[in-house]
Amino acid sequence: MSDSAGFLYLGGENMIEIGYPARYFNPYCGEVNFARENGFRLLQVWYDKDGFQHKDYDEQTQIIKENDFPTIIHAVLDMNEIDEHVPRLVKILKTLEHKEIIIHPVCRSEEITEGSIYKLAHKVKSALDIFNNAGITLYLENNSKLDPIFTTAKEIEIMFEKNPELEFLLDIAHIDDYEHLKEMVSIRKPKILHIADRHLEIIHEHLPIGQGNIDYELIFKNILQGYNGRIILEVIQSDEDIINSKKIIERLI
Repeated sequence: MSDSAGFLYLGGENMIEIGYPARYFNPYCGEVNFARENGFRLLQVWYDKDGFQHKDYDEQTQIIKENDFPTIIHAVLDMNEIDEHVPRLVKILKTLEHKEIIIHPVCRSEEITEGSIYKLAHKVKSALDIFNNAGITLYLENNSKLDPIFTTAKEIEIMFEKNPELEFLLDIAHIDDYEHLKEMVSIRKPKILHIADRHLEIIHEHLPIGQGNIDYELIFKNILQGYNGRIILEVIQSDEDIINSKKIIERLI
C-alpha cells in the first residue's frame, strides 16, 4: 500500500519512492505543489545543452533551490557534449546539494558504429571519476532503438565492465521486448526505473500507464520481482494521466 507521504511499502523495511518529470511548460512552483498534493516524493528536472528545464542554468538552479523539494537532474547529452557539461553539472549539483545525477546519453553528432559504445564508455569513465571525486553518484540511462547506443544487452555489458562503479537507470519504455529486459536486468540491477507505457511494436513512445501494451504486471511479478528502488513515471500528458499512472503502478506493486 502507499502512505500519505508517497512511499510504497512492500513488507518489512522495503519502500519505493515515486517521482515524475517536472513539466517544463508549467511554472516550476506549480509542479512542486502538484507533486506534494499527490504524494510524489521526487521531481526529475530536464537538462540539456540548450538549457536547464528550458531556462538559464543559473536562474533555474535558484528556482529549484528556493522551492525546496527533492529533485534529480536528468541530463540528456550527446556523447561528444559530456566532457563540456560535466564541470557545469558538478557546480549546479553542489549548489543544490545533490548527491546524484542521471545522464541520458545520445549520439547524433557522428555516425554510430560498433566502436561507439567503447568511446561512450571512455567518456562516461571520465565523467564518473569527476562525479565520484565530488561525492556524486552517476546513473546512466539505456536507450531505445531510436537512439541506438547503450541499447543492446551487449552494450550494457560493455559499459558496466568498463565502469563497475556506475549505476543503472533502466527505462522500461525503451526495451525491445521482455527478453531484452531480462538480459539487461541480469547484467546490472537497476536502482532507478523510468516507467511509461508504449506499444511494443512502435519503436519509441512514452504514454500514460494503461494506454500501451507493456505488461507491467508481468514485469513486476517475474522480471523485477521484489524491486525496491525508485520509480520515475515519465508521463507528462495531463495531471489526470500522471495521477492515474501512479495509482496503477501502486496497485501492481
